[in-house]
Amino acid sequence: MAEEEKKCDDVAAAAADAAALLLPSPAKVEPSFTAPYGPNVHVSLHPVLSHKLSVLRSSSTSPSSFRAVLREITFHLGYEATATLTTREIPITVPSARGPGEGEHVDATGYKIKERVALIPIMRSGLGMVDPMLELVKDAAVYHVGMYRTKSLMPVQYYNRLPRKCEVDAAYVLDPLIATSNTVISVVGMLKKVRS
Repeated sequence: MAEEEKKCDDVAAAAADAAALLLPSPAKVEPSFTAPYGPNVHVSLHPVLSHKLSVLRSSSTSPSSFRAVLREITFHLGYEATATLTTREIPITVPSARGPGEGEHVDATGYKIKERVALIPIMRSGLGMVDPMLELVKDAAVYHVGMYRTKSLMPVQYYNRLPRKCEVDAAYVLDPLIATSNTVISVVGMLKKVRS
């Protein structure tokens, strides 16, 4: 009995030592500012997303792995970002589980996204997010905006294919490279002008 307790104590001590190794590094860089997050900003704390972001950010990630992980991350973010879309009922037919007969179908109720959706990739980095988002929202319109940053980190528009008149209910700006957020803020400002 005492031998089993000693083994349990040894296992617990080893687990505590391992946990101590997993503590965050004291050299971790913290942001030097507090971003003005509002009620319309959702910061995902999903552990899979955190893992994928680390792979994406790593300087040792190959270009093909970067594209694959960006696609996966876009699916995660796309599901969270589209969670507030609403649906409307549509009539559908489904295969019947009744009887041995082939080809029997019954009427049922299905759902379709109610809002008209647009995807706005900021070129070029946002282009890698378009296809995964189109798999989630296949009928979305796609409008491109090209931006670059000056040495002072101010965004400059070099390409704009936004419609003159807004004909969508929800727009998702796609850009995996958000540093100062000046570029995204600039594009959102452009979208507000189209909306008016």
